[in-house]
Amino acid sequence: MVKKLFFFLVLMLALTGHACAQADLCPEAAAVFRAQYPSYTISTADQCGKTAAAVLTEGDQQVLCLAEEVNGNWQLTVNNPTALWKNSPAPSLLLDTDITLFWSYSGGDKTITYHASKGNGRWIVSGLMNVTTLSNQNISEHHLTYSSGMLHYMTWLCDENENYISSTTYQPVPAAWLAEHMDLTVYDDVVFPDPYTDYTHSWLSAYETELAAAELFPEYTCLGGCAQADQLEFLLQKPSGELVFAVCRYQKDKWKIVLSSPLPHGTFYGWENFSSVLCIGDLLVDVSAVDADTFGVTYIYNTADNASGEVMFQLGRNWVADSVPISYHCCFGDHPWYDITLIDWNSLPHSFEEAVAALDASDWAVVSNPNPEDRLHLRVKPDRGAKSLGKYYNGTPVRILEEKGIWARVNLFGVEGWMMTKYLAAGSKMQSVEPVFPARIADGEMQWHSLFETSEATRTIAVLETNQIAFVLGVIEDEWYHIWLPDLALAGYVQQSEWWEGNG
Repeated sequence: MVKKLFFFLVLMLALTGHACAQADLCPEAAAVFRAQYPSYTISTADQCGKTAAAVLTEGDQQVLCLAEEVNGNWQLTVNNPTALWKNSPAPSLLLDTDITLFWSYSGGDKTITYHASKGNGRWIVSGLMNVTTLSNQNISEHHLTYSSGMLHYMTWLCDENENYISSTTYQPVPAAWLAEHMDLTVYDDVVFPDPYTDYTHSWLSAYETELAAAELFPEYTCLGGCAQADQLEFLLQKPSGELVFAVCRYQKDKWKIVLSSPLPHGTFYGWENFSSVLCIGDLLVDVSAVDADTFGVTYIYNTADNASGEVMFQLGRNWVADSVPISYHCCFGDHPWYDITLIDWNSLPHSFEEAVAALDASDWAVVSNPNPEDRLHLRVKPDRGAKSLGKYYNGTPVRILEEKGIWARVNLFGVEGWMMTKYLAAGSKMQSVEPVFPARIADGEMQWHSLFETSEATRTIAVLETNQIAFVLGVIEDEWYHIWLPDLALAGYVQQSEWWEGNG
């Protein structure tokens, strides 16, 4: 589906480029336009079959008009003075079919194309696309569509030959309020969201964010929020005055909504360029997914002038790290800030040292071979002759489930097996083990790289893009890498042939 959409976008680019060649209007259509606006000039026009489109201009006034032949007679069916940009040259027009209209603005390195189509007797605006040629000649595409009461936003990056580089699909946004504005006869360009305005971490304005929150939480007051690729998030006030934080994702045609435990009085949303964080006292707190079903605190920045230790540090489901972005040298253990539904927000740590001190590492260990170049087998049974599930590098974290003589049954990112205890460092000894995870980068010759749940490749759990960097926990024979992507809260298996060491 994604590839089909990409080809559709390329097709739209071709159509947009063709739109400069305006077709002649039939005399009957031209007469309809001039009868309605006798003192206006037809600046641009196009016709396909029984439909004609024109931009009529007088001074700084512009009107978008459509005329259609009905039962042998031409009639004016769209007469809209608000659909076009104000104080801008007339756009080019293209009727790709007699029920599909594009109008485009081009200038410098950018082309913005709007799209409307006819269905059930009405012309409805369905979206727009912004295509920009960057300084390195790469092409950036931003595609915004409106359908079934939802806004959908997607970005693409291609090289100068339109070869795919990367893409981002954002969480859809509820926008039933737009429905009455999308009829082309009343469409006003200033009403439709502008995803290219710099809202820092969000592609929606504060006003549009509040409208989205009102649809999802009609009984609450929105005090801030943003629309990101991974989630919609809102700071909400209940009728009782209690503050909560909401994280929303659209999955399998329905919303998954997680509400936090009550936040401290005085919490607000956004601080300077940290525009998508909770501000709790001196702390800036980011909330994101820590696993497939749980949202927790993922970084903390202490803004106090007298902050000691590392003022910014990162947290995961079962780890904390002393840098952002993560250095992959983590302290592992259970902590109380992994689930926003359970957090006591007054207990948030103010430094990396405080966070480490709160870790419960009693059930945790990391692989610790005396020779860092060696790797430790994960076996299906507590037997050195048993089948190996992979060989793991120093620093690989495991949760110890039970011990049996010289063996420990462990959980390694969802995979259970047995490891020899003499090659595991537990408790405080974990922090002295230097990780030696080799870095790998996704092969640039391929567009997509599957992250599988198991090395049998039975289920894909994520699609990783070209140039994605992964750190390898272990290897399975000569075919698979077992990787961990803490920033994406993911672990799984990738084919070794699709990843390489990079060039430095």
